[in-house]
Amino acid sequence: MDSELSSWFSTMFCFMFFSFTLLFSLFSLLIYVLRLKLWCNCEICQALLTSSWTKEFDNLCDYYTHLLKKSPTGTIHIHVLGNIITANPENVQHILKTRFENYPKGKPFSALLGDLLGRGIFNVDGESWKFQRKMASLELGSVSIRMHALNIVKSEIESRLIPLLSSVSGNKQVVDLQDVFRRFSFDNISRFSFGLDPGCLKLSLPVSEFAEAFDLASKLSAQRALAFSPLVWKVKRVLNLGSEKQLKEAIKMVDEFAQQMIAERREKGFSENNDLLSRFMGTINDDKYLRDIVISFLLAGRDTVASGLTSFFWLLSQNPQVESAIRDELERVMGSTIIRRFNIRVANPDQAPKFAPGLTATVRGGLPILVQERGA
Repeated sequence: MDSELSSWFSTMFCFMFFSFTLLFSLFSLLIYVLRLKLWCNCEICQALLTSSWTKEFDNLCDYYTHLLKKSPTGTIHIHVLGNIITANPENVQHILKTRFENYPKGKPFSALLGDLLGRGIFNVDGESWKFQRKMASLELGSVSIRMHALNIVKSEIESRLIPLLSSVSGNKQVVDLQDVFRRFSFDNISRFSFGLDPGCLKLSLPVSEFAEAFDLASKLSAQRALAFSPLVWKVKRVLNLGSEKQLKEAIKMVDEFAQQMIAERREKGFSENNDLLSRFMGTINDDKYLRDIVISFLLAGRDTVASGLTSFFWLLSQNPQVESAIRDELERVMGSTIIRRFNIRVANPDQAPKFAPGLTATVRGGLPILVQERGA
């Protein structure tokens, strides 16, 4: 009798425990769904929910830019996403400078890029960010590494960019200038970061498996943010399906490349090399951490430079009078040899340089890191 009673109490306890657990889980899920605010009747949210914005805009960034231009405050609220988007200079300065420590990237953002960037500077907060920021400032501020970067860029211009453009011009061919600048910047940043020359800008315009894998990994990592819920891409990652399967394969190739470069540096020695990987290896012994840091620099130096140069030359094409003035200035200041370091001295106010103002106009709105996400 006692054993039957004990068994009954045990069964009831288990039943009540699991019932409570299930009900509590359902209640938590309900609260979470209610906080998401899955529906909103405002114009912006309706356009997002129904995808009606795609009728006028090719991508979401253009749509957001349109909304921000219309907003008197330069700020919009996406209720269904629980996000506030701002391009107001005062807000940006407050978030990214004045009260920077109050606005971390947060775990949701770090999770999006975590597989690609790991613990790199663009994906961490707090002490880890401060450490990498300080280390990068010390290294990038040194005269030797600046001269190293200058020599790399000068070599790439002289031996590849100018010959390629001359060849295209001589044959009267059409060239995708953005693709050329992406290859140009990838060659430069790869040599600067790893000490490796992928040769993307050779006359044959070869396909680099590493460059393709890196581009795909960057693209698919960013596309995670477009998912309706983080659960979507997280489930696909667990099941190794669709875009998450492609992302995993692309990151695997990037990892193998980085590990190979680190292993070679350790085997051959790195003390006499000036690339970032070699410089950082002097203070960091964790190979995975090294990989994360250098890959972050690779990401930072690729699309920003390429898009900045593309925008600059696009602006020149829209303003032929400025183009003519810059060409005259190059001839006057540098003579027939264009490839030299700019060192312009203005002796006459009527001969004010046009190159610097043109470049300033290109980057006035900031280089194309389109979104800086922060939590509060």
